[in-house]
Amino acid sequence: MMASGLSSQVQADINSVSVNPGTVTLPANSAMPVRLVWQINRTETDTSGPGPFVRQVSSPNALLQIGGSTVATVGGPLTQASVLTAGQSANLRFNDVLQINVGLARRIANSPAGSVSIVRVFNDSQTTQGSSVAVFAGASGAEGLTVRRIDLTFESDARTDVVEQRAALRAVANVTFQSSGVLQGEWRIIDPTASQGSGGGRVLQVVRQSLISSGEGRMRLVSPLLPTEQQGLYLLAFSVQDTTAQIDIPILRYFVIDSSSPQSAIEVQQLVVMQPGENALLDAQTLFVWQPIANAHAYQLEVFRNGDLVPLTGKLVPATDTTLDLSAMSLDWLSPLSTYQWQLRAFDPNGNVIGLSQRQSIQTP
Repeated sequence: MMASGLSSQVQADINSVSVNPGTVTLPANSAMPVRLVWQINRTETDTSGPGPFVRQVSSPNALLQIGGSTVATVGGPLTQASVLTAGQSANLRFNDVLQINVGLARRIANSPAGSVSIVRVFNDSQTTQGSSVAVFAGASGAEGLTVRRIDLTFESDARTDVVEQRAALRAVANVTFQSSGVLQGEWRIIDPTASQGSGGGRVLQVVRQSLISSGEGRMRLVSPLLPTEQQGLYLLAFSVQDTTAQIDIPILRYFVIDSSSPQSAIEVQQLVVMQPGENALLDAQTLFVWQPIANAHAYQLEVFRNGDLVPLTGKLVPATDTTLDLSAMSLDWLSPLSTYQWQLRAFDPNGNVIGLSQRQSIQTP
């Protein structure tokens, strides 16, 4: 809030208002006091005499705001005398104890992260200025937030995808969790150059989301728009921090093709599979091996229900690889003691399918 005052002859300025701590984390299901220290820096600019001048600096209340709207008054008045001579500057400190009840704590936990704040405005009879504290929901008990599982798909529910350059593409993370707290995570991308081994990934977005559940809960998180400017294979991960459980980090793969090249008739070659054989057992140790195809830029393994056209799970790899296996997380999409079909596809740099294996049956244990 901008300061406003009278003429320079009688003006006294509040230069700044700061607060410590700048953020607070509250239990999601219980009440607790919030202790803050507000510091006000003032300069006495009254030049009518040498002074000292006495000004009452006060704040009528502390307000809890969600999304910029006041939802509750959580603190009462603060007041203190400021005694300064003309031209002198000094700090005033206000110790503040605020009360957040259980109902407000739950409301904070159910609000989007970053939308909740505690606000105070101070006045010295000449100028007015305020500051705020960011409020987040934390763990509700001794165990804290536990992330049990993260299921990662594209918005189409596919787990691999081939898209044209500059296509709009997003992913969805379905997070299964227990208890309550603040989920801290990252959407991280590995671009085509990095996925070939010449660099690391980069963070697309940092996520800080309050989660609350008395038992097991579920939260759906949507990624920002994914990069599709550059052709090639991308790897997308959503990782979480500060939880009490160790979980697998899911990875999605997508392939960006050149949409500007004219499409011509492409002869699709037979992609020769070396292993596994027909009706083999599929688990995390099953290795898929095939013969390379000239001009291939990527290979894709797809696993289907019998007769289906849309794969249940799969994996994309660059053409430098001619072997792959499926992670335990990818296998989780398949039912035990069941029969599925699988095939391999090869893509050229323009995204054309240039190789295809025969569908084969495979069994889950």
